[in-house]
Amino acid sequence: MVPQKPDFLEERPIGRLLLQFSAPAITATLVSATYSFVARIFVGWKIGMIGIAALTVSFPVMLTFLAFAMMIATGTTTLISIHLGEQKQDRAERLLGQALFMYLILSVLFMIFGQIWLEDLLRLFGASNEVIPYAKSYLSIIIWGTFFQQISFGVNNFIRAEGHPNIAMVSMLISAVVNGILDWFFLVYLETGIWGAGLANVLALLTSSIWVSWLYLSGRTILKWRLKYIFSPDLAIMKQIVIYGTAPLVMQICAAVINGFQYHLLGYYGGLYGERLHLTGINGGDLAIGILGTLFAISMMVVMPILGLSQGMQPIIGYNVGAVRPERVLRTLSISLVCGVLFALLFWGIALIRPDWLLYPFMNTADPAYSQMMALGIPATRIVLFSIPLVSVNIIAGGYFQAHGRPILSMILTALRQLIFLLPFLILFPMLAVRYHLIDGLDACWFAFPVSDLFACLISVYFIYREYIDKRNCIRIPEIQTPPEKHGALPD
Repeated sequence: MVPQKPDFLEERPIGRLLLQFSAPAITATLVSATYSFVARIFVGWKIGMIGIAALTVSFPVMLTFLAFAMMIATGTTTLISIHLGEQKQDRAERLLGQALFMYLILSVLFMIFGQIWLEDLLRLFGASNEVIPYAKSYLSIIIWGTFFQQISFGVNNFIRAEGHPNIAMVSMLISAVVNGILDWFFLVYLETGIWGAGLANVLALLTSSIWVSWLYLSGRTILKWRLKYIFSPDLAIMKQIVIYGTAPLVMQICAAVINGFQYHLLGYYGGLYGERLHLTGINGGDLAIGILGTLFAISMMVVMPILGLSQGMQPIIGYNVGAVRPERVLRTLSISLVCGVLFALLFWGIALIRPDWLLYPFMNTADPAYSQMMALGIPATRIVLFSIPLVSVNIIAGGYFQAHGRPILSMILTALRQLIFLLPFLILFPMLAVRYHLIDGLDACWFAFPVSDLFACLISVYFIYREYIDKRNCIRIPEIQTPPEKHGALPD
């Protein structure tokens, strides 16, 4: 098969290209979002909101472990792509072997560290005394599957670096389907308790790890696993991997810390909310954290497809920037923004009109605390998800500047919401609300989310507007040309 020349990126209609490039990315991101979504549904049915709260406070711990996997995956993938482009396959295979060795060492360290300091980590990220037993039951299983998480996530990136994104997508799909089936089997059929959700996650990652390992061992990939590279540590190569993968590591660690901080705040103000209303059956802080975890899972089903759209537009924009086709760059950006905002608006309408539809799958009507969960969850859904169309603008803007070769600006726009705005507003809003008796402190926490989205969106719109002006100035208006004279015609 003759490889397709990339010039179709400046010839084919933009809408068709966006569909072609975004569909696999949207599928892959949606599949990854189903992990937390499906697990929270079954845990909510069988255990209740305290179970969802346990999954929520467990997330920063898992994110911390995943951050190191992302560091290795990003650094190795970048270097593998470079060496494959230089036709240095042996060097690329050495990198692959060193990455696997690093995954093995990190997994052992995580298992030791996690088992010893698991409760301290959970308390650091906002777990209450009531939530701790559930979170420990879940995470103690997850920690034993850390190696499978590293292999499943990391090797998928290596497969993508070889130019096989569809195979990587299939491996994610296999893992998500297995996870969903096992969640139902353990939690609903066997009624194992929350540790069954952890076991389902580990077995799903094991299945995915076996699949990607078989791909390499069967000779269906360009690179091969070679024992001489896996068990021969090379500190110079490992240092290179760490250097190239530091950025995502720092971003994910920051995200984990911010998540833990916001759970502490919600736990505190949720506790005051529970005392004021004399809640029974569940601690107000755990209820607030569980509601936020539910809204996080719901919002991911919207955010992840938009993120997939952003990933799909990047090669189109990147190519046309290089080909000096500013009109196609602008059209790609415009269509992506319109599609992202329209999709978010559909979800936004449901969140405002019928938020109970979004919450219902996660709650058991037989739960004694059902009415309390709905009483807090419905207004929280309307407030927190009110700004979801603005989030789509921020995501598309970050993807655009990444494709345009401005990764620092892209990283800043990506970090705006959580790091620059959300954390200060979460501290400031409830403090002012309580001091001046404006609104309930917990309600003020909810309002911090849409206000952060608004400020982040305004800054993104400013930079997008500047891009539109710059690109418009770059578009050349073709000169009017006179028709050529016919051969042999006499001049006037």
